[in-house]
Amino acid sequence: MQRIFLGVIVIMAAFGTGLGAYGANDDGRLYAGTAKADITPPEEDAVDLLGKKLKLRDHLYARALVLKSGDTSLAIVALDLILFASEKVVAEAKQQWGVDHVILCSSHTHSAMAPKGLIVRPHSGNDWTRAGKDPGEMVDWPSLSEDPWYAATEEKIVAAIGEAASNLFPATISAVRGHFESAYMAHNRRLVLPNGRVCPLWANPNRIPTEPVDPTVGVIRVNDEAGRVRAFLVNYACHPVSSANSGYLHRDFPGSTVDYIEEQLGDQCMAMFVQGAEGDQDPYDMGGGEHGFNVMKQCGISLAKGALRLARSMGPTRGPRGTSIEATESLLKIKYRRGDEFSNVLVSTVVINDEIALFAIPGEPFIQHQIDLTARSPLPNTFLLGLAYSGAGTPFTVYIPTERAVKEGGYGATEASYVEAGAGAKMVKEALASIEAMIE
Repeated sequence: MQRIFLGVIVIMAAFGTGLGAYGANDDGRLYAGTAKADITPPEEDAVDLLGKKLKLRDHLYARALVLKSGDTSLAIVALDLILFASEKVVAEAKQQWGVDHVILCSSHTHSAMAPKGLIVRPHSGNDWTRAGKDPGEMVDWPSLSEDPWYAATEEKIVAAIGEAASNLFPATISAVRGHFESAYMAHNRRLVLPNGRVCPLWANPNRIPTEPVDPTVGVIRVNDEAGRVRAFLVNYACHPVSSANSGYLHRDFPGSTVDYIEEQLGDQCMAMFVQGAEGDQDPYDMGGGEHGFNVMKQCGISLAKGALRLARSMGPTRGPRGTSIEATESLLKIKYRRGDEFSNVLVSTVVINDEIALFAIPGEPFIQHQIDLTARSPLPNTFLLGLAYSGAGTPFTVYIPTERAVKEGGYGATEASYVEAGAGAKMVKEALASIEAMIE
């Protein structure tokens, strides 16, 4: 722990505690900074969410993108983890580095690290609804800092945010959301039969049509003044489970996606994957051993190629009011489906240049919520970020199904889910209201 603390001190000494040379600048321009930290655990500590021991195959990373315009700054951190939430990271990023808003985005890769104290032990046959408990609150989250890997990861993420915030450069930002379908993903893993019964369709090798799905991918690109791509963010909705039972710790297809993009765009580019509304979305194929790893690689490369193809048409955005970042956080009271209990769920909405909108939810929304949000948003470049924590409220709401899915039943709807049937619609309504208010 001492080495980690000293590392943070070195960064603070080298770069100061503010937002780089542009901390007090209000020149109407956008500034950006990037940094990456290795958060791989020692092999003896590597476990998945069910507590299964994993051998190391990949390194895991935290990738931080800091954006600043005027007096508002935002850090988006993409994490190669199944789940990560930390009030400490958000608080220290604000205190040490002056970053106003932080969104911690887990890829939800099932073969990546989970803190030892966060191992999920369902109350009753994987049915949290019957148990009437909030899995996100089954864990004493502050005590997770007693897990050496978790505590070290918190420090590394704070340091990465600080490095990015202390090395800002004048930037332009571009965004697009466009069509993407491939032979590899994604399908809706809830198969509703003609008799109304719902069956889980974890893999779909025969490519049986299922619905709903969202055949789109979102891209955000940040360039420096020389035109070099410095950050390339991919937003897509699909469970990273193409090689989930391999017995190895790895990044699954999000890792292959960012690796391919960085190979194509050069060493100066930091690629990022941020998860969408993947609650009911899976890749078509899954597998173990080398077959599973090949599937994983092809999924990731396919997604990367689709994102790069869309990016060719993008130009820099600059809204009618010029360059701007606005953000709001809403603490919503989300009732449980049974009993009188509820969770306070913090959702965050960000609008950049009056043209790009981000909406972050600390849970696993069903894909229809993403479809509804992007269809109804006044901004075509609207991105839903799932598994995204902003520093308060419950760290994890598990699955957020639609009202229709709750009526149908099945996994993710009435199993492994506990929030009120209208919770997702309530969140989407909040996002739309926040976006409208910020672009008035």
